[in-house]
Amino acid sequence: PQTRATRTASRSPVAESLASMFVHIASFALLVQAAAGMDCAGFDFFGQDRNPDMTGNNDVLPLDATPMSDAARDAFFTAIDSPATEDLETLMTGDTSPSLVFPFTTITATLTGGEIRKDPPINGQYAISPITYFSTDEDFTISFTEPIAAFGFFGVDIGDVQGILTFTAVQEDGTNCTVQIPHEVDGPSGGVLYFGFVDISFPFTSVVFTNSEGMRDRFAFDDFTIALREAVDISDAPSAAPSFAGELCEEGITNADETVCCDGGCGVCGGCDCDMNPGGAALCCPGVIAATDIFCMQPADVACLLGEYVPVDMTECVL
Repeated sequence: PQTRATRTASRSPVAESLASMFVHIASFALLVQAAAGMDCAGFDFFGQDRNPDMTGNNDVLPLDATPMSDAARDAFFTAIDSPATEDLETLMTGDTSPSLVFPFTTITATLTGGEIRKDPPINGQYAISPITYFSTDEDFTISFTEPIAAFGFFGVDIGDVQGILTFTAVQEDGTNCTVQIPHEVDGPSGGVLYFGFVDISFPFTSVVFTNSEGMRDRFAFDDFTIALREAVDISDAPSAAPSFAGELCEEGITNADETVCCDGGCGVCGGCDCDMNPGGAALCCPGVIAATDIFCMQPADVACLLGEYVPVDMTECVL
């Protein structure tokens, strides 16, 4: 669990949903930890791109573009002078304890808890750049040879089988802080996310990834990026997520409070006879759409959530 102290801007619920849930770039965070951990203030960067294939098929192709993930990565890089990225390309297939090398630094790291793959896309997992990635269905750890203040990565196929990914930064004395990454859960296979974390007050010597559905939901990772404390300049990082008003639900229509996106062919989103509209209840009734717990992530997405839906009996007539 986490609470975040964020700046509030004046924007529509559509923009607020996209900014806070799927881009979440460079917001100050107060991360509420377990008893063994600590409260830590820092920056985190998050963006996610959903695979548009809604057939439930695991054998999906890589996304052609990942604008939300790329935006989060670019914002993360803005806070770092000369980010050092291990793209995994020199590692051997099947290596379960690879040594990571970060260019132009003296830092190396050991990765344990999964294996290196160079497979073509399989079960929604694939590399970001260009053919090698780390695959795991268990918790894993990256241990660094010296403290770092920033860490970022791409994740692929995260949470499509209900697994929730948690990130923990561990200091040299064992003190740690944990972030539950706000990715979509039980969505389509093959989506991509980017997550970056910066803590200049408490540099860390290892990061631990926890999968709530270990041995059941397999994740893929690529392009691990680090930076030392002296390479981080948070004054250059965006202070809040940009507004993306109008980008979501471009091909649909919203309910009265703009928290649900219905199909454009419905004519109206909600109402007592919403199930009688073209498309039926699955595309036209906010209560039915909200029950799927699927959030809009691309401009063309419909029958999805834009924010926290609160039923209004007289106008929504929830089925």
